[in-house]
Amino acid sequence: MKITSQSVLASALLGTSLVSADPLGPCPSGAGGVCYSVGVPPSSASANSGNIYFQIKAPSGFSWVALGTGRSMSGANIFVAYTDGNGNVTVSPRQGRGEVQPQWDQSSTAADLTLLAGSGVASDGSWTANVVCSNCQSWSGGSMSLRGTSAPWIGAWRKGSALATTNKGVSITQHGGGDHTQFTLDLTQATIASDSNPFLTSRETTGGGSGSGSGAGSGGGNGITIGEGGSSRATILAAHGIIGALVMAVLYPLGSLLMPLLGRWWVHAAWQFVSFCLMWVAFGLGVQSAKDSGILFDQAHTILGTVVICLFAVQPVLGFVHHRQYVKIQRRSAVSHAHIWFGRVLIVLGIVNGGLGLQLADERNSLVIAYSVVAGVVMLCYFLAKGFAVLGNKRTSSAGFGGRTYKEAGHGHSYDPSRRQGDNRYA
Repeated sequence: MKITSQSVLASALLGTSLVSADPLGPCPSGAGGVCYSVGVPPSSASANSGNIYFQIKAPSGFSWVALGTGRSMSGANIFVAYTDGNGNVTVSPRQGRGEVQPQWDQSSTAADLTLLAGSGVASDGSWTANVVCSNCQSWSGGSMSLRGTSAPWIGAWRKGSALATTNKGVSITQHGGGDHTQFTLDLTQATIASDSNPFLTSRETTGGGSGSGSGAGSGGGNGITIGEGGSSRATILAAHGIIGALVMAVLYPLGSLLMPLLGRWWVHAAWQFVSFCLMWVAFGLGVQSAKDSGILFDQAHTILGTVVICLFAVQPVLGFVHHRQYVKIQRRSAVSHAHIWFGRVLIVLGIVNGGLGLQLADERNSLVIAYSVVAGVVMLCYFLAKGFAVLGNKRTSSAGFGGRTYKEAGHGHSYDPSRRQGDNRYA
């Protein structure tokens, strides 16, 4: 084979790109000193498979810190690290299933992790996990090129008491709304000299990026790019949950109660129209949050929520037809009953779906209890008011009207009982 100066130069450049770098990773701003580093040996980069090395460092006061491959929790390959209570660290391979606690992966495709020298707890309480993974280029939820220039990673952390256990399946407390980050790494800049522990002698290349933990910005220029921060995603998710719960558990039921309480259809219509608009705001926020988390139409909450929202779009039409028919015939028609019972079913389904959303977000029990109590009290008041309204109508009907005129509850139209029901001559 003829060797030219161009081929020699190309080989030299390739060799430089594969061997000149140190481990690479961010120290997210807002993470309180948590840092991540990743290193890829030349042999792994060349074959696009094999060992990769990563490091998780945390100050004292952290319950757990996690690193993962993927763009979001759903389908990610997650490595959760925490102290083992014996001066060392436990690293648990877990699979992301959306915005819920990742569970210990014990399958045949689980990440093969080995704790390396240099790991442990220091005298000041800070701790380090140096890890090699032999099969992290692919997992059941996806894959990653070991020579990619924008490999996606995620990170999360939780302050609190040390877990102090060697149990890889231990339950972990959910991190706070802003205590996570997304970033990409140029792994060609993270290539280490050899297939061996790089964290004993290397000088890790780290970058904060002004928004890693707080919401904006990117590292840029050093092979680290910080994605959209955790706090903005948490704000969107919180707004979705608050508005959605308010609409389904409070506004819609109360809006329905305005009919027997006030007897004015336009008040009911105006109230429900505002609720209807807020419902679509909550839906839009939910779609954005689900996209960010990679769980759109992938969970019971997102699927049922979409169905309920779309069915609610029919309610204004049914309500309008119901009102127009009542104006003509002064009694409920089939459309009236469809409007009433369809709305009741959708409200109940909306409340149930709110509970599924809290479960999906792995919210604390106190919030779940508060939601359940509020929804239960509102629905109890709703059905009691409806029951009293029915009894009141029956008493009024049995007593007779004696030719008197009254305003039908919810419509405000004069009704003369001496006129035949169903007569379309009056409005």
